Amino acid sequence: MGFECILKSHIFLSHPTDDMKEVYKAVRKCSHNLDKLASLANYLGATDYQVIKGNLGEYSVLIRYSLDAYENFLPSCAGFGEGKYNYSSTLTNHPWMMSQRDLLQKLINLTSGEFGGFVDLDFDKIVDESRQMREFAKDVGVVNS
Repeated sequence: MGFECILKSHIFLSHPTDDMKEVYKAVRKCSHNLDKLASLANYLGATDYQVIKGNLGEYSVLIRYSLDAYENFLPSCAGFGEGKYNYSSTLTNHPWMMSQRDLLQKLINLTSGEFGGFVDLDFDKIVDESRQMREFAKDVGVVNS
């Protein structure tokens, strides 16, 4: 889930001059697919997107839910190792897990300068930006009215 979030951030930051409505629609079409999301990202020329595709691209973000995880890694009514994914080489493999954490942290660190600072306390500006966000949400179909 962390990779999904950071990839979406990287995608938006990769396309600062593009129409954000179109970028949003492209991201939304990717759904939770890390492979597709990694293909759209290119923030600061980062080269780690291929690593994400290779290490995590086959996994659905949906397996973060217990039932999905059990059935994909340790299916009921089947023997150990009969799951779609290899539990011992991923979730219980400490070096693999740490390398994924390190990669995620590296991608987060690349964007940390973009999301800091002070909140402007100009109430009119806050209201105006909220209206703009509402219009954006309506334009891309997140809200109806």
